[in-house]
Amino acid sequence: MSDPVPSSDDIGAPALRQAKSDAKTALDATVVNIELTLISIIQGLALGVLASASVDPIVQLQWQVWPYIAVGLLVVLIFWSRSLLHTLSFIGWPLEFGHTFVYFGTTLLEAVALTQVANPQHWFALNTLYALAVWGLYAYDLRIVRHHAEDFSTPAERLLLDDIVKDQRLNIAFMMPAAAAFQGLAWWLVQRYPATFLAGGWHLLLIGMTLLFSLNYLHGGTRLLQRRQAWIVARNAQERLES
Repeated sequence: MSDPVPSSDDIGAPALRQAKSDAKTALDATVVNIELTLISIIQGLALGVLASASVDPIVQLQWQVWPYIAVGLLVVLIFWSRSLLHTLSFIGWPLEFGHTFVYFGTTLLEAVALTQVANPQHWFALNTLYALAVWGLYAYDLRIVRHHAEDFSTPAERLLLDDIVKDQRLNIAFMMPAAAAFQGLAWWLVQRYPATFLAGGWHLLLIGMTLLFSLNYLHGGTRLLQRRQAWIVARNAQERLES
């Protein structure tokens, strides 16, 4: 007795699933490329704003402004590196317009703050708003991570997911609230006691503490990338295998 001939439905279903898997992989790569390009462009614009605001303080040797310029550069590097790390770790299809719009809004605040490197009062006020915006961005990203949690199925992918969620929660619960609170306190001190913090130069202590925090935060981002490298590679390899 001959074997039954498979129907077109039996043949078509696996082919359709394979086609959908291939399409998902291609769309994931497209979204990642869009995110990487967007991040580089908007942070390049922010760096341009900082460079323009830094010309006179550097040329005229206004050394009290230099710590603000250094912090501004670190802000650009932190936003760029953290955004790239987030994109490589969990961004994929479907494209999240809300996430992208928050990027634009946050970068707007960042760029405006970078124009105020020579004005401590405006600097700390605007960076308070910027820290609040980044806080909201981390909360939004955590929602995206949870939405894509089912995509992390292998042991390596689960380790990556756990690390992502841990870092997001740390930033939401502690790092960003602390940054916003400190910038807000610094703004209040400069505004309330200008003779001490502006004329007396004690604003340099505040920006110095911000500089140390920013250096530590940037270093933390490099440690995150080192820890996640193998997991990110394993996740991409698994996606290629499935497609």
